[in-house]
Amino acid sequence: MLQRTHVVLSLVLGILLMLSAATGLVLSGSTLVDHLRAAPDNGQSVAAVAGLIAEQVPGVERIERAPSGELRVAFSNDSSSDVVLVDPATGVVIAPYQTSPALSWIRKLHRELLLGEFGRWLSGFSAMALLLLVATGSWLLARRLGGWYQLLLPIPSGQGLAHWHTVVSRWALPVLAIVAISGLYLFANSQGLLGDGEGAEAAYPEASYSAPAAALGSLSALRNIALQDLRELEFPSDPEQANYLLLRTASGAGLVNASTGQWISYQPHGFAARLYETFYELHTGAHSPLWALILSAASLCVVFLGATGVLAWWRRKRQATTLRGNRPANRADIILLIGSQGGATWGYARQLYEQMRAQGLQVHCASMNQLQPRYPQARQMLLLTSTYGDGQAPGSAREFLPRLQQSQLGRGLQVALLGFGDSRFQSFCGYAREVEQGLQQQGLPALLPLHCIDRNSLEALNQWAEKLGQQLAIRLRFRQEVAHENPQTLQLLSRKLYGENSESPAAILRFAVMPRPSRGWLRSRRTRFAPGDLLAVSPGSGLPARYYSIASGDEDAALEICVRKQVGGLCSSRLHELQVGECIEGFIQAHADFRPTAGQHPLVLVGAGAGLAPLIGFVRKNAKQRPLHLYWGGRNAQSDFLYETELSEYLADRRLTKLGLAFSESAEPMYVQDRLQQDAGELTRLLQQGAQVLVCGSREMAAGVRAVIEPLLLQLGSSIEQLRLQGRYREDVY
Repeated sequence: MLQRTHVVLSLVLGILLMLSAATGLVLSGSTLVDHLRAAPDNGQSVAAVAGLIAEQVPGVERIERAPSGELRVAFSNDSSSDVVLVDPATGVVIAPYQTSPALSWIRKLHRELLLGEFGRWLSGFSAMALLLLVATGSWLLARRLGGWYQLLLPIPSGQGLAHWHTVVSRWALPVLAIVAISGLYLFANSQGLLGDGEGAEAAYPEASYSAPAAALGSLSALRNIALQDLRELEFPSDPEQANYLLLRTASGAGLVNASTGQWISYQPHGFAARLYETFYELHTGAHSPLWALILSAASLCVVFLGATGVLAWWRRKRQATTLRGNRPANRADIILLIGSQGGATWGYARQLYEQMRAQGLQVHCASMNQLQPRYPQARQMLLLTSTYGDGQAPGSAREFLPRLQQSQLGRGLQVALLGFGDSRFQSFCGYAREVEQGLQQQGLPALLPLHCIDRNSLEALNQWAEKLGQQLAIRLRFRQEVAHENPQTLQLLSRKLYGENSESPAAILRFAVMPRPSRGWLRSRRTRFAPGDLLAVSPGSGLPARYYSIASGDEDAALEICVRKQVGGLCSSRLHELQVGECIEGFIQAHADFRPTAGQHPLVLVGAGAGLAPLIGFVRKNAKQRPLHLYWGGRNAQSDFLYETELSEYLADRRLTKLGLAFSESAEPMYVQDRLQQDAGELTRLLQQGAQVLVCGSREMAAGVRAVIEPLLLQLGSSIEQLRLQGRYREDVY
């Protein structure tokens, strides 16, 4: 219910809130500029500054200090009358004071939407909606992170819109709550629903005070008021009849005898006036440049949160739409149901659906909320679900368990359950486990036991896909999710071939990344990528893309990959046949989970074959000579030694600390895991020093590497799983 309220409010009031945020950003930015532009007062008193101004500006009628510190002086004499800005240090006129028509228009737009009284009520309603959004957002954020106390702890690293929406929300919500509450107060005050204490000023005296005025600098009442506390000093219009000054300060207002410098009357601000001052300051940052800066940042956050929230909602709606060729529920052999919050689970479900459909299976795909009472023809049901917050159901699965209890699913329907989550949270795959219990209570047999995927691990996904494929007698394989809306054009710059006479030669290909055409006034931006990121290349229309690890960064002016030609491989054959100057289209995907961590702890890089590509990229970037040990396995040292010359150079300049090689077609055949076993003692020492291990290559090779490293970690009281949780053991396997 809270989540639905949050989404509905965001969508219905999105334009109003974005308009308030945009105008608020301009106003708070303007306030900050005023603070930076105002001349410093250097701790002067009102008496000293007023005396200086009176000497420089004849006919002073009023001195006003703006919240930013700007001094505005109104004067009228025989020659002219005007309002000017003055320097508090000298009293000299700086420039005429001019209000900005554009800023006045924006202020009116912010306060009343240019609609007068009705607009003020809309602005008040907007502030109330923002407060409700903050309340529901705080509750949802606490649920997502696993409890209220988690709001005070660092948020685990991640990527995507949902992650950054969470990070920005956590920092922005307290400030937005203050903005919403203060905005509501100011609205109520403007409508006369609350008093601001303006009527509680000192009464004008009945007695006459017409003695000759003394020098302003000598008046004791003015000397005891710091300039920073001044709001307004008003001079008498006719000194001969009423020679006293009206003084308004941050703490009160009163009348000062211009002859003696004594207070005639003084009325301190009451509670209502102080409350108004406080809320006005909180909403505008009028007297604090730091708070004005924070308010500007909060306004930007509202724009960001609104945009990312709506975009995430739109993506979920788009991903949940009917798939092409989706069979009706009563005529499908396999039922595929998805529980998703941010949309990632739908992406993997779509891959699964397309592969099963391409291999002739009749599949019905829908959200878990759309569970039917029975499926007369189905023999298998596949459930893919994430977990929301501290164990709750994601948005598209909230109705699943109640529907399951009322269903009439036959015991002949086998169920495979796949859970998605993050093991850094306490309720890792908590909802998937709850679904498992519900299925058991209904007596539904398991096609496969529950399998939990930690942070969308591609390796774990494909382990499950292999087992499922065996049960269904088909071949299934997941790939990294990547957006395919904007293909990147790549032009081949060079090609270096290794093992040319073998059945499966390897080629190092370097591409120029062609800039995308600019759109209107938008300039084309350089495409960003780094070693370890992925390049997706499709072998043809309608065929799934193949992914290749990138060995270079965008600052290298070329995108480099290493491709092993596979027998019968459409994509690798196409890339090997590509001629210099020809172009292909591909999609670059960030792969933040396969990169070295920051710092100077040792790095252990392990790869085989073309899996050397991202690892050589990490070595290239090791300009600070971090301890880096590279283990690589190839086929033949004479024909298949990838990057041989370059690796020798890196050993010489200390970017590479040690190179451990293994060749399977040498006089003494050896695989990379065998070389690791030879260096077990040194590996143990590196792991004790906090080394991070990065492995890239085939699944079989990666399994062999784990078999070597796991016993070493057990001796240290640790495990590969613990290193994974710490981000110290990462794999990119295929």
